[in-house]
Amino acid sequence: MGKRGPKPKFTDVACPNENCKLHGVPGKGNVVGNGTYQTKNGRVRKFLCRECGRVFCERTNTFFYYLHKEEFIIQLALKMAMKGMSTQAISDVLEVQPVTVNNWVTRAAKQCELVNEELMKNLNVSRVEMDELWVIIEKKLPPRTENEDEGSWMWVSFAPESRLIIDFVLGPRKQYLADALIEATDKHLSDSKPFFVTDGLKLYIEALLKKYGKLVEFPKTGKRGRPKKPAIVPDENLRYAQVIKNRKEGKLNKVEKRVIFGQDINESEISTSLLERQNLTLRQDNNRVSRKTIGFSKKLKGLYYQMRLYCTHSNFCREHEGLTKEDEKGVKYKMTPSQECGITGKKWTLTDLLNYRPLKTSTEL
Repeated sequence: MGKRGPKPKFTDVACPNENCKLHGVPGKGNVVGNGTYQTKNGRVRKFLCRECGRVFCERTNTFFYYLHKEEFIIQLALKMAMKGMSTQAISDVLEVQPVTVNNWVTRAAKQCELVNEELMKNLNVSRVEMDELWVIIEKKLPPRTENEDEGSWMWVSFAPESRLIIDFVLGPRKQYLADALIEATDKHLSDSKPFFVTDGLKLYIEALLKKYGKLVEFPKTGKRGRPKKPAIVPDENLRYAQVIKNRKEGKLNKVEKRVIFGQDINESEISTSLLERQNLTLRQDNNRVSRKTIGFSKKLKGLYYQMRLYCTHSNFCREHEGLTKEDEKGVKYKMTPSQECGITGKKWTLTDLLNYRPLKTSTEL
């Protein structure tokens, strides 16, 4: 024991050693302070796990671990990347190597994947809107042509009540991408099925049947002829509708609302307007997915990493005009989509997002 008494215990810090019995579990008294060391970004605290003897610091298993550049420069580079600035432009402005910028964006995207996996689950949402966003990858291809389905599209699922971007996938307008979007969206939802709304793309019907349908075998009738083949029928709780836009000579002529699965669906609920508004915000705010731009991504992986960072930051760190509330004193304030969904209790900063570490509860042991 030192002159100043025993080392303080940190109840909100957990051991990162996977071989430790108390790995990821805070509040057990096994983690104590073990001094500090100086960096460009200030002093960093070290910890000691008394259970396994592992020494680690407050940056371990976070985005900033083993990065020596000043944090404000790294965060500035990520904010510029979220606006769609090219890697070379960020490199020129901040005087760092392009490969370094790519490394930061990749690490940030993987950190966002961890945040989404840990926090965005068992979401109780009443409605999910899905749509496809035409994007440019590698080279420009004009939309609304015979081969437009072969081009690049960003498939997005969206919770309109909370303005939460649930998930997205990138690729052509093919059945396997529709299946992938439904599968990715379902991983974030609770057992209660929401009301799904899409445009008139037929690929969604088969994708929803694959995920939420059940195989029904029909009994033999004893009559002549071949028996009726087994068929996939939708679950009784599945509710799905489409907004079909009919165009004439390139202009919108008529909007038709069609119920595909389910009953007792109010026509006013059949809408994708909020998701389309979100797509407009995304295009206006992000140069990589703008319609008329030469700042498009040259590789699919680069666009994925940039969009993963952008969407996660939008969910956790960006206040939304449509989520304006009023407190007891009549003071108005804005909330983030994650606050509206109850995922977080406050607005996160970019630092909070990059420093997030998953912690286990006692029930998970």
